[in-house]
This record gives sequence, C-alpha cells and structure tokens, in this order.
Amino acid sequence: MLRPLLSRGLLVTLCFLPFSGAQEPSGKPDAPIPKTTQAPIPLPKKPSAGATWEKPIRREPETVADLPALATSVAAYISVADCQPKTCAVLVNNFTLPDGDTTTYGIHLADELSRELASKEYKLQVIDRGLLQNFLAKDRIPAQSFNHAVIRSIADALDARFMVFGTTERLDNGFVRLSSQLIDMTVKDWQGYNVLVNLSPLKSEENLKPVEPFAPLPEITTTSSGEKLQRLGIDGTGPPRCTYMPNPAYADGARKLNLTGPVTAEAVINSRGKVENIRIVRGLPGGLNGQTVAALQTWQCQPALKDDKPVPILVQFTVRFRLY
Repeated sequence: MLRPLLSRGLLVTLCFLPFSGAQEPSGKPDAPIPKTTQAPIPLPKKPSAGATWEKPIRREPETVADLPALATSVAAYISVADCQPKTCAVLVNNFTLPDGDTTTYGIHLADELSRELASKEYKLQVIDRGLLQNFLAKDRIPAQSFNHAVIRSIADALDARFMVFGTTERLDNGFVRLSSQLIDMTVKDWQGYNVLVNLSPLKSEENLKPVEPFAPLPEITTTSSGEKLQRLGIDGTGPPRCTYMPNPAYADGARKLNLTGPVTAEAVINSRGKVENIRIVRGLPGGLNGQTVAALQTWQCQPALKDDKPVPILVQFTVRFRLY
C-alpha cells in the first residue's frame, strides 16, 4: 500500500494533486531612487609588509545612503582581506524578505549592487549573478531552502570567497530598508559585516510579493502515450497503490556538505502502474535531486482506479534528507 517511508535518515511523504499550470510573475520592479547622497567612504589602508590586519568590527550596523555607498562599504571591507584579487571573488545573492522569500524587487536590487561592485572604481572580482541564477534554476532551489550547507554549496560551485546577503523590509512610512551582510566564507563562524540602506518608497507592492528564483514547470495533462490524466477524487477516482518504494541514497557530495532538507518531486503513474514524467519541483544541490529521481524510477505501483478501471494520475511527494 501507499505509505510514508522512514529509514537511513530519509522521510518520504506523498500527496496527490490535481494537475494545473503555474503563472509566471509579471511586472518589473521599481528601481530604488534615494533622495539623499553620501560622500564615498574612504577605503582602509592595507597593512605594511609583515604587519597584521584586522577587519572592521562594528557593534551596530553601518548606515549608508544608497546602493553605490553600499558598494563602497563592501569594497572597503574586502580590500583589507588577506587574499589576492583572483581569490577575493564576491557574489551578491538574491535579496529576500525577512521570512526568506525572494521577490522581484530583491532580485533587482541584488543585480544593481552587483553591477556597482563590478564597476572599474572598485576593481573587484565580482561573480556574474547569471551563474547564480543558473545554479538555482538547474537544481530548482527555493529561497526558503537556504541554510549554511546550501550557501556553502553555492560558494564552492561558483568559487566565491565573499557572499553578500540582504533582506528588504517595507517601513511604516512606505520606505524600504535593505539590511545587508557581507560574509567571508573562510571565517569559521561566518561573522558578517552589516550595513543598512534606506531606499525610496515603492510605487507598487506587487514587487514585494514572493517569487521563486526559477521558472514554473510546464503543465502535464497527458501520459507519454497520450492518455489524459485524471483528477484524484473527481468522479470517484481513487489513489494509486505503491507497494515497492525504496528510499533515495544519500549523495556523497551532499553528505560532505551536511546538506539536509526537503526535495519535492512529481511524476505520473500511468494506467499500467508505471512511473513516468519524473521531475523535480523544489530541489536541493549536491546530487540529492538525481538520487531522488533514480529512486523513483525503481518504484512499483498499481494504478489509480476510476469506475474500477485503471487511469493515470499525477503524484507529488517529498523526500526529507536528514543526517544523524
């Protein structure tokens, strides 16, 4: 029968969903237009040969006027790091809401900051944010899945020594506050350098609605042989029964990074009980998506029934990877 599985640090749960398409978010974000300006922050001097250096330590976040000033602060912090220009690469991540969701506005701000950092004035090695977007889209990594292990996997994959994170929050007066943090990935406790930016009000709240950093999947309406999918519970359609459901193996790369979390996949169980059209809906890096798909390909099921006749149906399930 169909049942959750729990073994070797994995928990598999299943649900049956009516098939439907997702809508792509629309509308362009408003560009921040600060009303104030601030003189550039002078870059700290590098220590003389043989001298030691210390990163600036601030008990309270620094406050700057706009994104160019934020770029200057980030550059100032990185400039005193003990690394060569080619090993001081910095990556700006998508800015999020306080709860971790990505927004079109946050993505736009991150793009703007990355362009500022890449300007000739700062002479930094700035990692192309297109590489980040490709990484997130390839494994369909949702914003809410970001944790230390996911962040480390991104840094390792894109050779980033420094990573910039930020959250946007709409204030009572309509202005938006960007709370940013620069993290040196080589520091064990990942203590960051914090900077606040107060940005002008948005013209539309639509740009603060949550979106994922990957495109919606196309709708599935038929099996590979052309059978029309049925909806669970419609006209007496019952669920399929899966009798052999082995757990995915833990990928070596994910185990090395201590990657944990949920992977959500969906597949069609056709009228012969065969699992097909397997795809990841919300995934994780480190090879966990591939292990999930490989396990699902071995499942053995009996098809859903409608009027006592086998019919195809769309199945969605979640694997929760845990290390003990």
